[in-house]
Amino acid sequence: MKLTSTAWLQVFVAFWIQAIGIGSLVYAYGVVAVPIAETFHPSRMLLMLGMAGMTLFAGLYSPWLGTRFDRGSLRILMAIGVVTVAAGYLLLSFAESMWQVPLIYALMMSFGYATLGPLAASTLTSRWFVHKRGLALGIAGMGTSFGGFCFPPLIQMMVDAYEWRTAFRLLALIIFAIGLPVVLWLTVDRPPRLPEKDDTSDASTPKAVAGPGLDTTGAVLRNRNFWIISLAVGIMFAVFTATASNLVPFAIDNNVATDKAALLISLVAILAVPGTLIFGALADRLDLRIALASLMSLITLGLVCFMGQPPYELMVLGSLLVGMGGGGMIPVWGACSHGSSVFWITVGSWD
Repeated sequence: MKLTSTAWLQVFVAFWIQAIGIGSLVYAYGVVAVPIAETFHPSRMLLMLGMAGMTLFAGLYSPWLGTRFDRGSLRILMAIGVVTVAAGYLLLSFAESMWQVPLIYALMMSFGYATLGPLAASTLTSRWFVHKRGLALGIAGMGTSFGGFCFPPLIQMMVDAYEWRTAFRLLALIIFAIGLPVVLWLTVDRPPRLPEKDDTSDASTPKAVAGPGLDTTGAVLRNRNFWIISLAVGIMFAVFTATASNLVPFAIDNNVATDKAALLISLVAILAVPGTLIFGALADRLDLRIALASLMSLITLGLVCFMGQPPYELMVLGSLLVGMGGGGMIPVWGACSHGSSVFWITVGSWD
Protein backbone atom coordinates (compact mmCIF):
# COMPACT_ATOMS: atom_id res chain seq x y z
CA MET A 1 0.00 0.00 0.00
CA LYS A 2 1.34 3.47 -0.89
CA LEU A 3 2.32 5.83 1.90
CA THR A 4 -0.39 8.32 0.96
CA SER A 5 -3.08 5.63 1.11
CA THR A 6 -1.77 4.46 4.48
CA ALA A 7 -1.78 8.05 5.74
CA TRP A 8 -5.44 8.57 4.87
CA LEU A 9 -6.22 5.19 6.41
CA GLN A 10 -4.84 6.55 9.69
CA VAL A 11 -7.25 9.48 9.36
CA PHE A 12 -10.06 6.93 9.19
CA VAL A 13 -8.71 5.22 12.32
CA ALA A 14 -8.57 8.58 14.13
CA PHE A 15 -12.12 9.32 12.92
CA TRP A 16 -13.37 5.94 14.12
CA ILE A 17 -11.80 5.94 17.58
CA GLN A 18 -13.16 9.42 18.30
CA ALA A 19 -16.61 8.35 17.12
CA ILE A 20 -16.50 5.53 19.67
CA GLY A 21 -14.74 7.34 22.50
CA ILE A 22 -16.42 10.75 22.38
CA GLY A 23 -19.72 9.55 20.94
CA SER A 24 -20.34 6.78 23.47
CA LEU A 25 -18.94 8.60 26.50
CA VAL A 26 -19.51 12.36 26.16
CA TYR A 27 -22.42 12.82 23.78
CA ALA A 28 -24.25 9.77 25.12
CA TYR A 29 -23.87 10.58 28.81
CA GLY A 30 -27.12 12.55 29.01
CA VAL A 31 -29.00 9.59 27.52
CA VAL A 32 -27.24 7.06 29.77
CA ALA A 33 -27.92 9.19 32.84
CA VAL A 34 -31.71 9.21 32.43
CA PRO A 35 -32.44 5.49 33.18
CA ILE A 36 -29.77 5.50 35.89
CA ALA A 37 -31.49 8.46 37.54
CA GLU A 38 -34.86 6.72 37.29
CA THR A 39 -33.40 3.65 39.02
CA PHE A 40 -31.29 5.17 41.80
CA HIS A 41 -32.91 8.65 42.19
CA PRO A 42 -29.66 10.56 42.85
CA SER A 43 -29.30 14.30 43.10
CA ARG A 44 -28.31 16.08 39.91
CA MET A 45 -24.85 16.76 41.34
CA LEU A 46 -24.30 13.07 42.16
CA LEU A 47 -25.60 12.05 38.76
CA MET A 48 -23.03 14.24 37.03
CA LEU A 49 -20.15 12.96 39.16
CA GLY A 50 -19.67 10.21 36.59
CA MET A 51 -18.73 12.72 33.90
CA ALA A 52 -16.70 14.78 36.36
CA GLY A 53 -14.76 11.73 37.54
CA MET A 54 -14.12 10.54 34.00
CA THR A 55 -12.74 13.87 32.78
CA LEU A 56 -10.71 14.41 35.97
CA PHE A 57 -9.01 11.04 35.84
CA ALA A 58 -8.50 11.34 32.06
CA GLY A 59 -6.74 14.62 32.72
CA LEU A 60 -4.51 12.92 35.26
CA TYR A 61 -3.71 10.14 32.77
CA SER A 62 -2.96 12.50 29.90
CA PRO A 63 0.65 13.54 30.72
CA TRP A 64 1.63 9.91 31.25
CA LEU A 65 -0.23 8.85 28.12
CA GLY A 66 1.41 11.60 26.08
CA THR A 67 4.80 10.11 26.98
CA ARG A 68 3.60 6.58 26.22
CA PHE A 69 2.22 7.73 22.86
CA ASP A 70 5.65 9.13 21.98
CA ARG A 71 7.67 6.13 23.13
CA GLY A 72 5.28 3.19 22.87
CA SER A 73 2.56 1.86 20.60
CA LEU A 74 -0.54 3.95 19.95
CA ARG A 75 -2.12 0.84 18.48
CA ILE A 76 -1.85 -1.15 21.71
CA LEU A 77 -2.96 1.71 23.94
CA MET A 78 -6.01 2.45 21.78
CA ALA A 79 -6.91 -1.26 21.77
CA ILE A 80 -6.77 -1.26 25.56
CA GLY A 81 -8.99 1.82 25.49
CA VAL A 82 -11.65 0.03 23.42
CA VAL A 83 -11.62 -2.94 25.79
CA THR A 84 -11.79 -0.62 28.81
CA VAL A 85 -14.87 1.26 27.53
CA ALA A 86 -16.65 -1.98 26.63
CA ALA A 87 -15.80 -3.43 30.04
CA GLY A 88 -16.98 -0.21 31.70
CA TYR A 89 -20.44 -0.43 30.15
CA LEU A 90 -20.60 -4.11 31.05
CA LEU A 91 -19.80 -3.31 34.68
CA LEU A 92 -22.25 -0.41 34.62
CA SER A 93 -25.04 -2.82 33.70
CA PHE A 94 -24.46 -4.66 36.99
CA ALA A 95 -24.43 -1.53 39.20
CA GLU A 96 -26.52 -1.98 42.32
CA SER A 97 -25.98 1.43 43.90
CA MET A 98 -25.43 4.96 42.63
CA TRP A 99 -21.94 5.28 44.14
CA GLN A 100 -20.74 2.56 41.78
CA VAL A 101 -21.60 4.63 38.69
CA PRO A 102 -19.09 7.50 39.17
CA LEU A 103 -16.52 4.95 40.35
CA ILE A 104 -16.83 2.99 37.09
CA TYR A 105 -16.60 6.18 35.03
CA ALA A 106 -13.58 7.39 36.98
CA LEU A 107 -11.62 4.13 36.92
CA MET A 108 -12.73 2.52 33.65
CA MET A 109 -14.29 5.00 31.24
CA SER A 110 -11.62 7.63 31.90
CA PHE A 111 -8.86 5.52 30.36
CA GLY A 112 -10.98 4.90 27.28
CA TYR A 113 -11.85 8.59 27.07
CA ALA A 114 -8.14 9.49 27.16
CA THR A 115 -6.98 6.85 24.66
CA LEU A 116 -9.89 7.15 22.22
CA GLY A 117 -10.11 10.93 22.18
CA PRO A 118 -8.37 13.92 20.61
CA LEU A 119 -5.00 13.26 22.26
CA ALA A 120 -4.53 9.90 20.54
CA ALA A 121 -6.27 10.90 17.31
CA SER A 122 -4.28 14.11 16.90
CA THR A 123 -1.00 12.37 17.69
CA LEU A 124 -1.64 9.66 15.09
CA THR A 125 -2.84 12.07 12.41
CA SER A 126 -0.04 14.59 12.96
CA ARG A 127 2.60 11.91 12.52
CA TRP A 128 1.37 11.17 9.02
CA PHE A 129 0.60 14.66 7.68
CA VAL A 130 2.56 17.85 7.16
CA HIS A 131 1.12 19.88 4.27
CA LYS A 132 -2.52 18.93 4.82
CA ARG A 133 -2.38 18.48 8.57
CA GLY A 134 -5.24 20.86 9.35
CA LEU A 135 -7.50 19.23 6.78
CA ALA A 136 -6.60 15.73 8.01
CA LEU A 137 -7.24 16.73 11.62
CA GLY A 138 -10.55 18.26 10.59
CA ILE A 139 -11.70 15.08 8.86
CA ALA A 140 -10.56 12.96 11.80
CA GLY A 141 -12.34 15.33 14.18
CA MET A 142 -15.61 14.69 12.33
CA GLY A 143 -15.59 11.32 14.07
CA THR A 144 -16.76 13.01 17.27
CA SER A 145 -19.78 14.39 15.41
CA PHE A 146 -20.49 11.06 13.77
CA GLY A 147 -20.37 9.34 17.14
CA GLY A 148 -22.47 12.06 18.71
CA PHE A 149 -25.07 11.63 15.99
CA CYS A 150 -25.18 7.81 16.15
CA PHE A 151 -24.64 6.70 19.74
CA PRO A 152 -27.30 8.69 21.68
CA PRO A 153 -30.27 7.56 19.52
CA LEU A 154 -28.84 4.02 19.34
CA ILE A 155 -28.61 3.81 23.11
CA GLN A 156 -32.06 5.35 23.55
CA MET A 157 -33.50 2.86 21.06
CA MET A 158 -31.98 -0.07 22.95
CA VAL A 159 -33.14 1.28 26.31
CA ASP A 160 -36.67 1.65 24.93
CA ALA A 161 -36.62 -1.85 23.41
CA TYR A 162 -35.06 -3.56 26.44
CA GLU A 163 -34.40 -2.45 29.99
CA TRP A 164 -31.28 -0.34 30.50
CA ARG A 165 -29.06 -3.09 31.91
CA THR A 166 -29.54 -5.25 28.82
CA ALA A 167 -29.05 -2.19 26.62
CA PHE A 168 -25.69 -1.41 28.24
CA ARG A 169 -24.53 -5.02 27.77
CA LEU A 170 -25.45 -4.85 24.10
CA LEU A 171 -23.62 -1.51 23.84
CA ALA A 172 -20.50 -3.08 25.37
CA LEU A 173 -20.61 -5.81 22.74
CA ILE A 174 -21.10 -3.29 19.91
CA ILE A 175 -18.16 -1.13 21.05
CA PHE A 176 -15.90 -4.16 21.32
CA ALA A 177 -16.96 -5.51 17.91
CA ILE A 178 -16.64 -2.26 15.93
CA GLY A 179 -13.62 -0.84 17.74
CA LEU A 180 -11.05 -3.54 18.35
CA PRO A 181 -10.70 -4.90 14.76
CA VAL A 182 -10.23 -1.40 13.31
CA VAL A 183 -7.57 -0.46 15.84
CA LEU A 184 -5.64 -3.73 15.66
CA TRP A 185 -5.79 -4.30 11.91
CA LEU A 186 -5.58 -0.80 10.44
CA THR A 187 -3.44 1.30 12.80
CA VAL A 188 0.13 2.01 11.72
CA ASP A 189 1.86 3.87 14.52
CA ARG A 190 4.41 5.81 12.45
CA PRO A 191 5.44 6.46 8.86
CA PRO A 192 8.31 4.20 7.78
CA ARG A 193 10.56 7.12 6.92
CA LEU A 194 11.49 10.61 8.09
CA PRO A 195 12.27 12.93 5.16
CA GLU A 196 15.20 15.29 5.35
CA LYS A 197 12.88 18.13 4.38
CA ASP A 198 9.21 18.67 3.67
CA ASP A 199 8.05 17.43 0.28
CA THR A 200 4.71 17.22 -1.42
CA SER A 201 3.86 13.82 0.01
CA ASP A 202 0.96 13.60 2.44
CA ALA A 203 2.63 10.74 4.28
CA SER A 204 5.55 12.63 5.74
CA THR A 205 6.59 13.71 9.20
CA PRO A 206 8.63 16.83 9.92
CA LYS A 207 11.77 16.63 11.88
CA ALA A 208 11.02 17.67 15.42
CA VAL A 209 13.17 20.73 15.88
CA ALA A 210 12.48 22.23 19.25
CA GLY A 211 12.01 25.89 19.76
CA PRO A 212 14.73 27.90 21.49
CA GLY A 213 15.33 26.53 24.97
CA LEU A 214 12.40 24.11 24.70
CA ASP A 215 14.24 20.87 24.17
CA THR A 216 13.14 19.19 27.41
CA THR A 217 9.80 18.51 29.09
CA GLY A 218 10.81 20.65 32.05
CA ALA A 219 11.56 23.60 29.79
CA VAL A 220 8.16 23.25 28.12
CA LEU A 221 6.41 23.14 31.50
CA ARG A 222 8.20 26.33 32.54
CA ASN A 223 7.18 28.13 29.37
CA ARG A 224 4.40 30.71 29.72
CA ASN A 225 2.95 30.01 26.28
CA PHE A 226 2.51 26.32 27.07
CA TRP A 227 0.21 27.19 29.95
CA ILE A 228 -1.67 29.83 27.96
CA ILE A 229 -2.44 27.30 25.21
CA SER A 230 -3.26 24.54 27.71
CA LEU A 231 -5.56 26.78 29.74
CA ALA A 232 -7.41 28.12 26.69
CA VAL A 233 -7.95 24.73 25.09
CA GLY A 234 -8.63 23.02 28.42
CA ILE A 235 -11.40 25.46 29.34
CA MET A 236 -13.05 25.01 25.94
CA PHE A 237 -13.00 21.23 26.20
CA ALA A 238 -14.33 21.37 29.76
CA VAL A 239 -17.17 23.71 28.84
CA PHE A 240 -18.13 21.71 25.75
CA THR A 241 -18.07 18.42 27.67
CA ALA A 242 -20.16 19.82 30.51
CA THR A 243 -22.69 21.31 28.08
CA ALA A 244 -23.03 18.12 26.03
CA SER A 245 -23.47 15.89 29.07
CA ASN A 246 -26.02 18.16 30.77
CA LEU A 247 -28.00 19.32 27.75
CA VAL A 248 -30.68 16.61 27.75
CA PRO A 249 -31.38 16.77 31.53
CA PHE A 250 -31.36 20.58 31.37
CA ALA A 251 -33.94 20.63 28.58
CA ILE A 252 -36.16 18.07 30.35
CA ASP A 253 -35.99 20.18 33.53
CA ASN A 254 -37.27 23.09 31.44
CA ASN A 255 -40.36 21.12 30.37
CA VAL A 256 -39.02 20.04 26.98
CA ALA A 257 -40.26 16.65 25.76
CA THR A 258 -37.68 13.84 25.80
CA ASP A 259 -37.54 13.47 22.03
CA LYS A 260 -37.08 17.21 21.51
CA ALA A 261 -34.41 17.28 24.22
CA ALA A 262 -32.51 14.47 22.47
CA LEU A 263 -32.73 16.48 19.24
CA LEU A 264 -30.60 19.19 20.82
CA ILE A 265 -27.69 16.76 21.18
CA SER A 266 -28.13 15.74 17.56
CA LEU A 267 -27.97 19.41 16.53
CA VAL A 268 -24.72 19.85 18.44
CA ALA A 269 -23.26 16.82 16.66
CA ILE A 270 -24.51 17.87 13.22
CA LEU A 271 -23.18 21.44 13.46
CA ALA A 272 -19.86 20.14 14.72
CA VAL A 273 -19.27 18.71 11.22
CA PRO A 274 -19.02 22.06 9.37
CA GLY A 275 -17.22 23.47 12.40
CA THR A 276 -14.60 20.74 12.15
CA LEU A 277 -14.15 21.13 8.39
CA ILE A 278 -14.11 24.94 8.37
CA PHE A 279 -11.68 25.34 11.24
CA GLY A 280 -9.65 22.36 10.06
CA ALA A 281 -9.06 24.13 6.75
CA LEU A 282 -8.46 27.49 8.46
CA ALA A 283 -5.94 25.94 10.85
CA ASP A 284 -3.53 25.61 7.91
CA ARG A 285 -3.92 29.28 6.94
CA LEU A 286 -5.16 31.34 9.90
CA ASP A 287 -3.29 32.69 12.90
CA LEU A 288 -4.11 30.10 15.55
CA ARG A 289 -4.74 32.80 18.14
CA ILE A 290 -7.53 34.21 15.97
CA ALA A 291 -8.93 30.70 15.49
CA LEU A 292 -8.98 30.07 19.25
CA ALA A 293 -10.62 33.44 19.92
CA SER A 294 -13.29 32.70 17.30
CA LEU A 295 -14.07 29.32 18.88
CA MET A 296 -14.33 30.85 22.34
CA SER A 297 -16.73 33.48 21.01
CA LEU A 298 -19.00 30.90 19.37
CA ILE A 299 -19.16 28.72 22.49
CA THR A 300 -19.73 31.74 24.75
CA LEU A 301 -22.62 32.97 22.60
CA GLY A 302 -24.09 29.48 22.69
CA LEU A 303 -23.93 29.36 26.47
CA VAL A 304 -25.66 32.73 26.73
CA CYS A 305 -28.62 31.16 24.92
CA PHE A 306 -29.03 28.65 27.77
CA MET A 307 -29.15 31.23 30.56
CA GLY A 308 -32.21 31.21 32.81
CA GLN A 309 -35.21 29.30 31.50
CA PRO A 310 -34.91 29.86 27.75
CA PRO A 311 -37.59 28.89 25.22
CA TYR A 312 -36.89 25.85 23.10
CA GLU A 313 -36.04 27.96 20.04
CA LEU A 314 -33.25 29.67 21.96
CA MET A 315 -31.96 26.27 23.10
CA VAL A 316 -31.80 25.23 19.45
CA LEU A 317 -29.73 28.32 18.60
CA GLY A 318 -27.45 27.66 21.56
CA SER A 319 -26.96 24.05 20.45
CA LEU A 320 -26.04 25.17 16.94
CA LEU A 321 -23.46 27.67 18.20
CA VAL A 322 -21.91 25.29 20.74
CA GLY A 323 -21.80 22.55 18.09
CA MET A 324 -20.05 24.78 15.57
CA GLY A 325 -17.49 25.92 18.13
CA GLY A 326 -17.03 22.47 19.62
CA GLY A 327 -16.41 20.94 16.21
CA GLY A 328 -13.60 23.40 15.54
CA MET A 329 -11.79 22.70 18.80
CA ILE A 330 -10.16 19.44 17.78
CA PRO A 331 -8.41 20.51 14.54
CA VAL A 332 -7.31 23.82 16.07
CA TRP A 333 -6.03 22.09 19.19
CA GLY A 334 -4.26 19.53 17.03
CA ALA A 335 -2.71 22.29 14.93
CA CYS A 336 -1.56 24.05 18.11
CA SER A 337 0.07 20.91 19.47
CA HIS A 338 1.06 19.17 16.21
CA GLY A 339 0.82 15.93 18.14
CA SER A 340 2.30 15.28 21.55
CA SER A 341 5.80 14.58 20.25
CA VAL A 342 6.38 18.02 18.68
CA PHE A 343 4.20 20.24 20.85
CA TRP A 344 7.09 22.54 21.63
CA ILE A 345 7.45 23.54 17.98
CA THR A 346 4.24 25.52 18.24
CA VAL A 347 4.93 26.68 21.79
CA GLY A 348 8.24 28.07 20.66
CA SER A 349 6.63 30.04 17.83
CA TRP A 350 3.57 31.29 19.73
CA ASP A 351 4.97 34.79 20.44
